[in-house]
Amino acid sequence: VRCVRLEREDALATPYQSFDLLAAWQRNVGVRMDVTPFIVAGFDSAGRPAALWPLGRSRLGPLGVVSFLGGKHVNFNFGLWRRDMAASLTADDMRAVIDRIGAAGGVDVCNFLRQPLSWDDIANPLALLPHQPSPSDAFRLTLRPPGEELIKSVLSAAMRGRLRTKERRLQRLPGYRYLRATSAADVNRLLNAFFPLKAAHMAALGLPNIFAEPGNEAFLRQSCHQRLGEGKPLIEIHALETDSELLALFAGIGDGRRFSGMFNTYTLSDNARQSPGLVLLVHIISNLADRGLHSFDLGVGEAHYKSFFCKESEPLFDSFLPLTPLGRLAAVAAREGNRMKRHIKQSRALWGLIQSLRQGWHGGSADA
Repeated sequence: VRCVRLEREDALATPYQSFDLLAAWQRNVGVRMDVTPFIVAGFDSAGRPAALWPLGRSRLGPLGVVSFLGGKHVNFNFGLWRRDMAASLTADDMRAVIDRIGAAGGVDVCNFLRQPLSWDDIANPLALLPHQPSPSDAFRLTLRPPGEELIKSVLSAAMRGRLRTKERRLQRLPGYRYLRATSAADVNRLLNAFFPLKAAHMAALGLPNIFAEPGNEAFLRQSCHQRLGEGKPLIEIHALETDSELLALFAGIGDGRRFSGMFNTYTLSDNARQSPGLVLLVHIISNLADRGLHSFDLGVGEAHYKSFFCKESEPLFDSFLPLTPLGRLAAVAAREGNRMKRHIKQSRALWGLIQSLRQGWHGGSADA
């Protein structure tokens, strides 16, 4: 109870570390993956909660692994920290916590992925431990009202003109509209269209469909409905649609300051020529800025469209912390594997080659 209070008292945390979101993931996905919650809580000398790491323990072959809850749905892993405590911790303090995890038994290695170096301009205490750059970085946009003026500062006049022309063509479609899902009917209709459309896109790209893995659809549906009646759903959906077609959908999670993208898709019909995904992002960014949010990101990973809107680099890091001799072997392999992934993704030639091979092998198109 005291640690839940930490979240409510303006803890330093990303939107992804909310109790309700991670509880929904654990109930629907984590249990199916044999993940056991492994919560690390810290208190100050007066017994007040100072930090909480929402971790889970699982097995990877013979290895006992501890990692952040939420799996691939969580773009940023950070934990929850009392702000004054985060700024005062030392490397020895952090190492002592890792040693306590090891002393609990059954854990060979801690795999802490996709961690931001800082949040709200406060350094991440976990960066005091050995770490390396993640394969992919993130990029964000600082928001400021009014939204219309922000869009003018983000996109060139030529780009704004092209998108206006494209939207005028979309506006000719019967029932064309931009909306933020505010009712259960909205959420159900949009998600019912999203899941098969996303599956088709992933198949065309030759990528595994995470949304088809056990429990993932149930987790996302629950999270999009939870708190919807209060006007603050855990996952917020924005979309462009007509009377008969979902043109584009973008969903993300926010905490009143930051809005972070989680999943998106767009139509496979000829209307895709009008770039409905980009048109939708213009509406979303303007909406978020006018609502007073401070920053926006499109999640982690490489995609050309992201650079149109989010140009502020947000470096991420991974930590592979061994606790046993077996864990040391696993950590070395994981570090080298991640270095290779980053090398490939940071090379336009290599990454472009891999994308082309995937699309060619599975018959996808470059625009899928």
